[in-house]
Amino acid sequence: MWRAIFNFSLLTFLFSCQSDAYHIQGYARQLEQSDTICIVLENEPERMLGKAIVNDGKFSVTGHTDTILFCKAYLNRMKNCSVDFMLEPGNITLELNLPPKPSRTSGTKLNNQWQQLNDSIQRMGTKLINLVVSAKTSTDEETHQARLQAIDSLHRRMSDCIVNTARRNADNPLGQYIEKNYKAPEFK
Repeated sequence: MWRAIFNFSLLTFLFSCQSDAYHIQGYARQLEQSDTICIVLENEPERMLGKAIVNDGKFSVTGHTDTILFCKAYLNRMKNCSVDFMLEPGNITLELNLPPKPSRTSGTKLNNQWQQLNDSIQRMGTKLINLVVSAKTSTDEETHQARLQAIDSLHRRMSDCIVNTARRNADNPLGQYIEKNYKAPEFK
């Protein structure tokens, strides 16, 4: 009898490791108790995939998917409080924050890669904005030209970061999404 229970437990464990189940563990510490979180397809926001209610700064969604989908989770009362993520089998962690604090995703290989790309672009974007703002106050031509070159360099690095992420992930939906939706600028 114990052997049968052990075998059943082992089969259940092995099956769960290869299932199409996903579990989203969400953190929403800045949001209000009973706020509604909506999960939609990123390119079809009218297609609702699920909803969750914030309870003690957390929310949870479980389900099944036989394909990887690019999705968005957002606060129903404030749609710009959102995070894009890959809905795929496994444990996904979402952190929803009120703007301007960025929201985050992690937990699966694709979501970790997506967040790494977003973090890199955000860091370079902040530097880019600071350079643009400081370039407006420049008084001498040499300083102005140096800032313009730094802006161009950051812009190229941002593009390279996106292209390289797509290249590293060419065999999965993240790389395919970037390839389909990102048009690299033509630099002079």
